[in-house]
Amino acid sequence: MAKKLLAGAAAVVGLSIAMLGGVTAGASAAPAAAPISAAVTCTGAGCDNKDPYDSGCGASRVNAGQKATVKGTFILYYSSTCKTNWIEVPSYAGGSTRTDGKLELAAWDKGRGKFLRFLASSSAGRHYGNMVYSPGDSCAVGLGDWNGGSTWEVAIESSGC
Repeated sequence: MAKKLLAGAAAVVGLSIAMLGGVTAGASAAPAAAPISAAVTCTGAGCDNKDPYDSGCGASRVNAGQKATVKGTFILYYSSTCKTNWIEVPSYAGGSTRTDGKLELAAWDKGRGKFLRFLASSSAGRHYGNMVYSPGDSCAVGLGDWNGGSTWEVAIESSGC
């Protein structure tokens, strides 16, 4: 209940500031704040294909790599608590030419051969995929696709690759 009240209050404050013209988004704007995180609810491979913020893992995220594109900057995050990776785009420009009309986000742990796909809305805004367990120096890759061709538009490798 407290989380919903805090989220509602933050939305009202944000809307009020925006209506007053006090905040404008631009290319140099900081990424949107992460959703309010829950307590950590998974460990190890049990975090595979889970939401990074609902699981509480997003609270310990660090940037493991990023790539700027015409659609926005895609970031590969690593959770130091959960030992997981996921891909996120804080300000997606919107649009997709895929046959399903979606933005595909994927996380891949090469060491375990675990590849997880997530289909997000192609609307403009913040989007992220689910996590893949990829501990320590494992090679993790974040991928993004909005064209549906034979190659990924975004491929970000962790330092373990």
